Amino acid sequence: MRPTDQQHRAALAGHAGRTERFLQGKLTPEEWRPIRLSYGLYYQLDHTSHMQRIKIPGGILSAGQLDGMADIADRYGRGIAHITTRQDIQLHWIPVDGIMDMYDRLLKVGITTRGACADSVRNVTACPYAGTAPTEPFDVAPYCLVIHEYFLFNPLNLTLPRKFKIAVEGCPSDCAQAPVNDIGLYATDDVLIWCEAIVRIQHRFGERKNRNKARMKYLVNRMGLDKFQAAIATEVERVEAERGATLRADVREFVESYRLPPPPDPRRATTAPLPGFAHWQRTNTRAQRQPGYRAALVQLPLGDVTAEQMRALARLARQHGNGTLRTTNDQNLVLPWVPEAALPALHAGLVGLELGGADVGSITDVVSCPGMDYCSLAITRSMGVAERIQDHLQRDPDTGNGFAESLGPFTVKISGCPNSCGQHHVGDVGLTGHLVKDADGVERPYYSILVGGGVGEGTARIGKRLGRFPEEQAPIIIAALAHLYERERQQGESFPAFVDRLGSGRLGAVAAEAVRAGAPA
Repeated sequence: MRPTDQQHRAALAGHAGRTERFLQGKLTPEEWRPIRLSYGLYYQLDHTSHMQRIKIPGGILSAGQLDGMADIADRYGRGIAHITTRQDIQLHWIPVDGIMDMYDRLLKVGITTRGACADSVRNVTACPYAGTAPTEPFDVAPYCLVIHEYFLFNPLNLTLPRKFKIAVEGCPSDCAQAPVNDIGLYATDDVLIWCEAIVRIQHRFGERKNRNKARMKYLVNRMGLDKFQAAIATEVERVEAERGATLRADVREFVESYRLPPPPDPRRATTAPLPGFAHWQRTNTRAQRQPGYRAALVQLPLGDVTAEQMRALARLARQHGNGTLRTTNDQNLVLPWVPEAALPALHAGLVGLELGGADVGSITDVVSCPGMDYCSLAITRSMGVAERIQDHLQRDPDTGNGFAESLGPFTVKISGCPNSCGQHHVGDVGLTGHLVKDADGVERPYYSILVGGGVGEGTARIGKRLGRFPEEQAPIIIAALAHLYERERQQGESFPAFVDRLGSGRLGAVAAEAVRAGAPA
């Protein structure tokens, strides 16, 4: 089941031959399109340069892999990498004549881009705290990895009706956002049997004529939930009869062989904390179930990280952790297995990299897709409005002085088009971009604002739409909603519960009043 290096090399050799034919003019751009997409290479906005998506299953990276990624970013990506909302890493401005060398360099550090795009099983995501979360029933990381490896060369892969997404979760926070995936798994066994059965049903019955209705959610709507569930149950029985024992044994063998690098001594000497350390420790570290250790979160501005920062983060992971890191689907990084005594030294190292920002996961830690800065499908500059929101919150005297920490977890997620790569529909506040003609006939960027979205087993929900507003009004509306929540929330009340209690009418009135008061320039 586990792909061999020979399989990967053979696949890359075939890909190299087809790429060479394109470079020689023997394949048209349209003929080459499905070939490049099968290894995660996209056109950027200008349709002359390319973006490379790199799969990081479960977000799990070794320090050595991060070093290798930094070298590749320097060589082919102008020295910058971007963490995505599915724990992938993306590089921009990739030259086509360098992609085979890039894939070879990635494979040497145990990373593949196979299936990073196209009609395939995409990157399998998982809780970035897997193996350390205090309340998890068991470590889901090896199950995520076994699913990833199982589908890489599965005959169903790359020939599905549409892209297919799987997430594995083991903690109650649902960091992997399981409900907004085609398959969301909450800490269970028999994962390959069920995943194989569900992928088979989508492969067999999914829409193949209209790509706009080819995701599995449309198949569920067409069949009806009861019929869909019955088809899955029948296929599970078929998979069980055909190869259930083999798949179960493969999973058991994989999980039993899964090993993490040893953690550092938790009693190591500490250094004097820098100013701001206590705030950072409160908001950017999480307790592990292993006494004496914490997981530290590194806030990456809009998911961007330079090659030099990647190398330095790899060093910090070796010095203060167990040499591993995790990408998160809110575009940050986690360094697990940091001894509590080593946190001041880690924080000092991050401050030196300009990555020591506190308040991760707060209103100021905005999540955004690349938008029109890079993406050929985007309608608006989502990263630009994210910066505008952050700038407004920093300049607003009412949102300074600890406001983000006092507000607590509050997610703002932005998508530059209806494809929802920014996952706006499950944010506390979500924005999705549109172009709207004003009275003078000029198209301007607008954003639909949704409130009260969320994830979680049995509690996932799509935000309620407040309305569509000009881009420049979005920051002041978000700030007004946050102030209202801080003033009027009940003890322990989440923002989605707050939205339900007050109702969209009251929240819409607050948004309208904020607009009347005047949006920032």
